Amino acid sequence: MKIRHAIFGGATLMALAVATTSQPSTAVSPNSQLVKSVKSVRIDRVVACSPLNGTWFYSGKGIPVSLRGDRVTVNMSAFRRPTATGRMLSPTQLQVTFPDDGTFVGTLDGQGQISWNNSTVWQATQFAGTWQHEGKWGPQIQQLGDNLRVDMSRYRRPTALGNVTAPSHASVQFTDDATHTATLIGPNCIQWSNGTTWTK
Repeated sequence: MKIRHAIFGGATLMALAVATTSQPSTAVSPNSQLVKSVKSVRIDRVVACSPLNGTWFYSGKGIPVSLRGDRVTVNMSAFRRPTATGRMLSPTQLQVTFPDDGTFVGTLDGQGQISWNNSTVWQATQFAGTWQHEGKWGPQIQQLGDNLRVDMSRYRRPTALGNVTAPSHASVQFTDDATHTATLIGPNCIQWSNGTTWTK
């Protein structure tokens, strides 16, 4: 499956492209039956994958960030600081003004990090939660330390087990398929090594 990047309103979005295949990947897709016809065409619905929205972590505390259009809002209440606001400068850069400090530029690396020009780094670290696949809620991930448990019961598939290999990366074994790696593109978006995307 190929991944196509598009830009909407200053924010980077990932869209799953139309895939023509005789054997679509099923490792982290709800459908575990293989399609064997060489003439089959599978059309995946477009999935918005924001690299910014969600809760980022710094010094063990969560920082919720939201993006509407090109406007950015940063909730700094975990640090007892006022809300910061800003905008996207490009698909990978944002500029935010912190009222109690100053204005800074952050760079998204697409691998779960925001690197700020004051040498601060925010990280996406939480795989836990209920996720969507192709717009439908289903996979549920429990995270205990570095251990992951992926409940696939809504798809009548066995539970998968894995572990976090780096702050934004994990490896999960799906016993009815194979082992696949996962990357938190942002706090609310998992990109799997087979091209499947999960979102919150």
